[in-house]
Amino acid sequence: MSEDIELKQLDVLMKCKEEGTDINKYIDDLKQLQEKIENNQDFTDLLKIFKALADKTRFLIFQLLVHKEEMCICEFQVLTDLKQPTISHHVQKLEEIDLIEGIKRGKFIHYRLKNSSILEYLKLIKKISNLKNE
Repeated sequence: MSEDIELKQLDVLMKCKEEGTDINKYIDDLKQLQEKIENNQDFTDLLKIFKALADKTRFLIFQLLVHKEEMCICEFQVLTDLKQPTISHHVQKLEEIDLIEGIKRGKFIHYRLKNSSILEYLKLIKKISNLKNE
């Protein structure tokens, strides 16, 4: 069964490549590129960030912190209508990937962006998205 899938994939590649292309070399090149990308630390880090931000609540928290320098759990609670333990869980996920950090101010912990470099990636994604819509 596995061989059938490989043959089908090979057939697809042969149709999309020019005649005379060394398909085996082309496949090897693609696999090397894939391995290089997947083994790159930036790829791994970005994948973790995008997975975390794929959640609506976490993305909202992140966006709030992009626009407001610091916020505490109680502010997130009011805006999301979620209970404190749920908000804390989402905040913890964002802290685990070093996207945000907490700073104790009196009795409360205020959260802020820890690494603003992600904003550059998001701007690039937005730019690409806008090009697609033009």
